[in-house]
Amino acid sequence: MTDNPISMTDLAIAIREGAQVESNHLYGKTAVFTLPSSGDEVALWPAPIKPQSPAPLRLLWVRRSQEGKTIAGGELPWPSDPKPLVNWAIGMAYSDDEIAPQYAPVLAKLRDYNVIANLVQVQGVGHLLHVALPDSTYLSIGGEEGLPSRVDQVENWHVQHEGVDEHIGVIYHGPELHQMVSTTQLYLQATATRYGGHHPLGAPVADEREDGPDKLYGLLSDLSDLRRVDHSAPGGALMTIFDADGYNGATIAVPAEVVSRMSRLLSVEIRVIETYGG
Repeated sequence: MTDNPISMTDLAIAIREGAQVESNHLYGKTAVFTLPSSGDEVALWPAPIKPQSPAPLRLLWVRRSQEGKTIAGGELPWPSDPKPLVNWAIGMAYSDDEIAPQYAPVLAKLRDYNVIANLVQVQGVGHLLHVALPDSTYLSIGGEEGLPSRVDQVENWHVQHEGVDEHIGVIYHGPELHQMVSTTQLYLQATATRYGGHHPLGAPVADEREDGPDKLYGLLSDLSDLRRVDHSAPGGALMTIFDADGYNGATIAVPAEVVSRMSRLLSVEIRVIETYGG
């Protein structure tokens, strides 16, 4: 049997402060707290004590909907230290099952725009919407920080493109859900077009060569050699690349297919920079 178990009054205060939820007691006999997403009410009270029983003290609990329907219930140990019960309340108040229904309409709207997202928990942040991309980068969608308990509490949507070890860019920041969804879709469309759907904007490309005219010439040469096309087909180009001082020029024959591909890539690059900045 637990010595000096915590009172329901003190437990209600501990849950309010530790779990950051609305919590009160009823005449010191029952602790009651409200789940922030669903609005369901959870009540805890001491189980009846059997005379001369060596069994440890227990608390009974029940979860009811706002309409009063019983959803779940059970028993818990009744300790003197409130921490285990506070952690239990936190787990219930901020679980995926509690938060997910709030953001199901947002996930559905993103899906309507061919943006596939999932609700995930991030340590130290809370919940975010996560969009996995083919190159192992991802988009994170949240509020000012993590997602609040209820979708109507989102004041501003914040969409970021993140790499494994780097922040690539902010895609959207503003209050409008529809604008957030459409902007995210346009961003993914534009960046996917750049690289055939395989490498979104900011995707790291391993290359030991230093950026500059020599690297540009080498990349054009490699690309032209990789394309198995007729170099004499109309639409090709001769491109000469010089250093900035006009020396060390080199000319390369670029086949028509590569010219067409580069033109499309540069057109999309211009659109991305005009839309999102360089």
